[in-house]
Amino acid sequence: MFSGKPFFSERTTRVLIAGLVSLSIFSCKLPVIVKKYPPNKPFVFQTNISVNGNFSNEDRDALASRLRGQLDDSLRSRAVSKVLWSVMKNPPAYDSNNVEKSIVFMRALLNSMGYFRDTITYNDTTRVVRGDQYRTTVNFDVWPGKVVTLDSIRYNIENPALQTLTKNSLNESYLKKGEPFAKATISAELDRLVDIYRNNGYMRMSRDELQGVWDTLNMALLNPSLDPFEQVKLLDSIRKSREDPKANLEIRLKPGADPNKQVKYFIGNITVYPDYSADTVDHPRKEVMVDGPRGVNVVYYRYIFKPKVFPPNIYFHRDSLYSQQKYLKTVNRFNALGAWRLTNIEQVPRKDSDTADFNIRLTPARKYSFTISFEGSRNQSLVAGNLLGLAVNTGIQDRNLGKSLNQAITNLRYGIETGRDTVTKVKFTQTRQLSFSHTIYFPRPIPYLRIIPERFKDNFRTLFSFKADLTERRELYNLNTINASWGYEYQWNETASRKKFVSIRLPNIAYSSFTSKPKLDTIFKYNPSLKNIFTDGFISSASAGYTVTDVKNNVFSLFRANFEGSGVLTGALHGKFLDTNLYRFIKVDLEFAWKRQINKSAIAFRVFGGVGYELESTVNENKRNNLPFFKQYFAGGPNSMRAWGVRKLGPGSVVKSFGTTGVPERYGDVQLEANVEYRFPVANLSGVLLNGALFSDIGNVWLLKKKAGAPEEVFNFNRLGKDLAIDIGVGLRIDFNFFVIRFDYAYKVKDPSPDPANAALQNKWFGYKWRDGDKIQLGIGYPFIL
Repeated sequence: MFSGKPFFSERTTRVLIAGLVSLSIFSCKLPVIVKKYPPNKPFVFQTNISVNGNFSNEDRDALASRLRGQLDDSLRSRAVSKVLWSVMKNPPAYDSNNVEKSIVFMRALLNSMGYFRDTITYNDTTRVVRGDQYRTTVNFDVWPGKVVTLDSIRYNIENPALQTLTKNSLNESYLKKGEPFAKATISAELDRLVDIYRNNGYMRMSRDELQGVWDTLNMALLNPSLDPFEQVKLLDSIRKSREDPKANLEIRLKPGADPNKQVKYFIGNITVYPDYSADTVDHPRKEVMVDGPRGVNVVYYRYIFKPKVFPPNIYFHRDSLYSQQKYLKTVNRFNALGAWRLTNIEQVPRKDSDTADFNIRLTPARKYSFTISFEGSRNQSLVAGNLLGLAVNTGIQDRNLGKSLNQAITNLRYGIETGRDTVTKVKFTQTRQLSFSHTIYFPRPIPYLRIIPERFKDNFRTLFSFKADLTERRELYNLNTINASWGYEYQWNETASRKKFVSIRLPNIAYSSFTSKPKLDTIFKYNPSLKNIFTDGFISSASAGYTVTDVKNNVFSLFRANFEGSGVLTGALHGKFLDTNLYRFIKVDLEFAWKRQINKSAIAFRVFGGVGYELESTVNENKRNNLPFFKQYFAGGPNSMRAWGVRKLGPGSVVKSFGTTGVPERYGDVQLEANVEYRFPVANLSGVLLNGALFSDIGNVWLLKKKAGAPEEVFNFNRLGKDLAIDIGVGLRIDFNFFVIRFDYAYKVKDPSPDPANAALQNKWFGYKWRDGDKIQLGIGYPFIL
């Protein structure tokens, strides 16, 4: 969110958002303006496809969408929305020959899906508009008919070794009796067999050596019996085959298949060219054998990579059986390391031999890259930069630190938060922050542990991170923080659509130096307990995170869990510094987000819960009742409870002033929040998408320990319904593809923690006047992850 002077006044923005949302919801079909059309000639204005048969609505729509993709380009016309109308430019001239081409393409698609008895008809209508516009609508009616199913499946590979591999893998076959006789399925099965052969040494085996032979012919038709009873049975068989058509399939080697491609290969010499390019081919070169005479030969022109880094990243070894899986794994590994922009592995079979040599040619990427970006956002913690406003980020990346494939990323960030004094109405800079971070990623586990299974090491990386932040809050405080951590990350794909990520930080060391200013000292005078929250602090923690993402059938879901414990291990150590400054706490966060795409619209939902507990073993009693404030939760802002400003909600149902004698910012040790949005398209303005949203947020923050505050501030299940805040709102998103600007207008439906001036409205449903209980948020990107 930005603060300070907005681009539009609040009144203008309210009218803009409300008008666009209302237009999207309540308007009828937009009129279409056609430009650059062929005058006095029929042109394609609209094409419709109707699928007939026994289909569910979802399957019918899916098939119609696939059939639409088969239309000839000359039958495609597109209109671009312009808020109040749509514009169609350069519509193609109508030609019935193009309709016939489209029918051929659609029929090919149906055949590939197992529909061999389809019927496709069409009709065209032309409507004259304004004298010289001959708008033509083409309507296709498609009857796919009965899908042909597989009746029998036979594998007849006339090579004993290949036939054995085939039979041993039949439980993984894509072909099942009773399933549709579909080209895509048969192609997938042929690809599966080729992969099995190649993973077992048959390096040169390809799809061209295999074929599928099928028939749907009732062989009795070729030799009809003169017996009338047999003729009756035959006619009944023919009738049943029409009602339930079936096909028999046999997978075999093609006649005249090349026997040289049926040779099992072993790995010979492995040579790596780590700095290969057209410019270095004629340069003097050096050769180094790594891991002994039977290892990897490294040939380099410039010493920019240490030779020892290559053997651990090559998954096939000399004298081993060739495996395509290991070959591709090696290619993907070098591509993922980031030090090279191009990877090519040449397979060189030896003449009259079952051995192949491998040449790995790697073209380096640029060693350094520089980035600069601007943003308007807020982060999750003060230490990381709890800022509303403008920020500039600069960064430099080293892709090959120490010539060992390590990546180093250094970032410098400067941000400001602007605001307006509530009393004097004078504009000022509320917050300034300078942040420096440096992270080194090692693409391997450090130290090397043999207990880690080999299959886990590919996506395993170690990282070291250092960060320093200087934050100045006008008239409130200065906060200086340093943080260093050592950690591990591992990511893997459970399925093609389901990904998992685990991170561990051990240790995670942070120290924060806090200095209060006069305005905050005055607040301490009226709220003495705040001195126990806004203090210096030392954290020696271990943290772990677990994330699961899944994308399937237009549904995206994310689950995330985080744990952090400080002083759990170091709590046994004592000393003046530790006893005075060390926070000993545990903190757990859980978050679930879900989004379902429905055509161009979407429904998004998110729920978050977090709790932190300061352990009683904390020696300093002033730090025993709360988490450190830079680890506490807060609500409000463009990515949370949008009818409240950042850190302006809660805790619980407290009524306190935000002024000089009150609490300017609200924090808690517990947070519960849920958000739901319905998103829909509004218009397309020259490629810039305008999208609308209807949303609601519910949640709050609380203190956890009774000693931390008043009863109405402390979390209590019996008060949960009373303590929850609720808002509703509408939003406008301007999507430039590479980033999204978001306006959200929210209204407080139920406010459990108003200021004293509005105490009478506490928890009163729709109690606020629209001008008093609403807020406009400006953000970058979509809220809550999705």
